[in-house]
Amino acid sequence: MVSSRRVILVLTLLVSPLVTAALTAAQSSPTPDLARGKEIYARHCSGCHGEDGRGEAKTFRPNVGNLSVRVLMDQLSDDYLVAVIQKGGAAVGKNAAMPAWSAQLDDADVRDVVAFVRTLARR
Repeated sequence: MVSSRRVILVLTLLVSPLVTAALTAAQSSPTPDLARGKEIYARHCSGCHGEDGRGEAKTFRPNVGNLSVRVLMDQLSDDYLVAVIQKGGAAVGKNAAMPAWSAQLDDADVRDVVAFVRTLARR
């Protein structure tokens, strides 16, 4: 019969890498900073999308996307929004006037902006 100490040792050896991986993933994906996202959005995005995300400045054709429409925003994944911000509108088949921001914003900046943009559709 297997001793309880061996069972505990085997379980510890099996579970330990899983716990370590989960902790590492949690540490590498910090909670987005909404205040920072709002600040970055105001600086880089509000000129076209407006402070409230409605994109009502009709200076672009096709018009700038309205980020305050909850039904639309709920259909878009965070990964999609990250791609649009990092690579620009043309990269995802949208308005080519939307620039790529990957040179100006790092991954944390973009995640903060995405988190803030999500709040625009919930006001």
